[in-house]
Amino acid sequence: MRIGETDCVLRTDRHPRTGFRLAGLRLAAALVAAGFAVLAGCSAGPTAWQVTVPPPSLMARVSGLFTVDSATLGPVVIDGQGYLVYRSDRDSSRPPRSTCLDACATTWLPLPAAAGLRVSGIDRQLVGHLLRPDGIDQLTLNGWPLYGYAEDLKPGDANGEGLMHIWYVIRPDGSKAGPAG
Repeated sequence: MRIGETDCVLRTDRHPRTGFRLAGLRLAAALVAAGFAVLAGCSAGPTAWQVTVPPPSLMARVSGLFTVDSATLGPVVIDGQGYLVYRSDRDSSRPPRSTCLDACATTWLPLPAAAGLRVSGIDRQLVGHLLRPDGIDQLTLNGWPLYGYAEDLKPGDANGEGLMHIWYVIRPDGSKAGPAG
């Protein structure tokens, strides 16, 4: 499912999965390539160089929680890069508790709490956090733990909405989003 193109347009010059500026990534890639070219020219044989790239992370993406109006889902919450934010019916809000651990947390990415979080269109009193068993300090909204969905590949995607009748895009009051109307 994808929110309609006219719903919430967020222009960004950032990579959708890592949140890093694309111009910076391109410059870094060019510098790394130039460095390897120089090293290859100075080497008489094969090198033991190995480059590893960290997996995409939600940590770099969350810089705020914002409300937008979707023509299909009504008012919904997005993160700082325009990705929809989800909640799970398996979690609890009173007290806040996340049941999505281990393998679940690689698909449903807990939104990390951080100092200086920007909030717009949401009652700041409803925004909180909980300490998960895996040590992550996770954002909550009206007690509900907040998640991103790994299969939402670009801002506006809503691929997790209604999945398994458990996962739902969250509204600014913490309730489940539903058809607008």
